[in-house]
Amino acid sequence: MVSDRASLLASALRLSFLTIGWNGAVGATALVVSVIDSSLALAGFALTALLDSSASMVLVWRFREELRDPIAAEHLERRAQSWVVVAMLVVAAYVDIQAIRGLAGHSHPEASALGVALAGASVVAMPWLGRAKLRVASRLGSGALRGDGILTIASAALAAIALAALLVNAAFGWWWADPTAALVIATALAIEATRVAIRHRFG
Repeated sequence: MVSDRASLLASALRLSFLTIGWNGAVGATALVVSVIDSSLALAGFALTALLDSSASMVLVWRFREELRDPIAAEHLERRAQSWVVVAMLVVAAYVDIQAIRGLAGHSHPEASALGVALAGASVVAMPWLGRAKLRVASRLGSGALRGDGILTIASAALAAIALAALLVNAAFGWWWADPTAALVIATALAIEATRVAIRHRFG
């Protein structure tokens, strides 16, 4: 049993490191591209990816700590869940405000090939990563890893929304598609943050 849990912890650490590397690189690059292209939807996806990466950093700390002190690891798991909730609400509020400003100001974002490629790659890769986290979380009994897996899958969905907005704007010139997609992203983040908070409080 001990060796089985150690193997699961090793899998959880590998998935967390993979998330840190992938989402850190993609999120940071997408954020820079979103500023250049003035794409609010891409910015929302980028910030969500960076949030997922930061949550995985806390989980690496949590899983390593379990190898030394299981009680302390449980405390870190609760802290990780709290961090995810607060960060998601902050990102949701920022994206929401920027999206409203974009709609009011009739912003006209550009759709660069790099922005489309980043969102497209995430649509392909992140669902697999999220499902892998959920499988390990179920066997490990880790609510924090489960929440991170849901966040990864949500990031993939938000990447798909951002990709659709970029393509629609490029093809038809519908400038409002980008800020509208950003509003959808902000709403989805706020709803998921509320769900995580309820599970954290009453779960």
